[in-house]
Amino acid sequence: MKKLICVICSFIFVLSIFNVSVFATDSNTEETSESILSDEVIIEEAEGIYNSNSNARATGLISQKTLTLSKTGTQLIISAKTKGSDEVDKCGFTYIKLQRLVNGSWTDYSTYCYYDQYNESNSKTFSKYVSPPSGYTYRVVCEHYAAKKTLLIFTSEETSYNETTSLTF
Repeated sequence: MKKLICVICSFIFVLSIFNVSVFATDSNTEETSESILSDEVIIEEAEGIYNSNSNARATGLISQKTLTLSKTGTQLIISAKTKGSDEVDKCGFTYIKLQRLVNGSWTDYSTYCYYDQYNESNSKTFSKYVSPPSGYTYRVVCEHYAAKKTLLIFTSEETSYNETTSLTF
């Protein structure tokens, strides 16, 4: 029981960090985070091993990066956030991939690259429900991206790789 309470508290904490109000689903419908809390219980969660909340990179454009893979009873939830410093004009992800372990090697199961993977601002969040086949071990990998521009051209860019630990679904 303590473990379940800790998992639920962790999920609420992650939602507050991401400031997520809308989740995308495979059927292109939207649900609020309140309906997720009442409908689905997070069973297990894998955090990004390179999550950070400070300027750890040389250029200092990415100030926060988070990546999470959560498991409910019927689906996986992918959540990611890139937050740039105040001088960032474009922020988001180069790619977000759900990978599964097959014969000892990580292989891409699905890639999420949309035309709007970047925001013309200093913050971008991404959340998606997925229903992959059960019986596999999964993880999420992504590349966070931030850029600033001088006049009309982007003069400085930063990318940063992140991956979650694995979950068996």
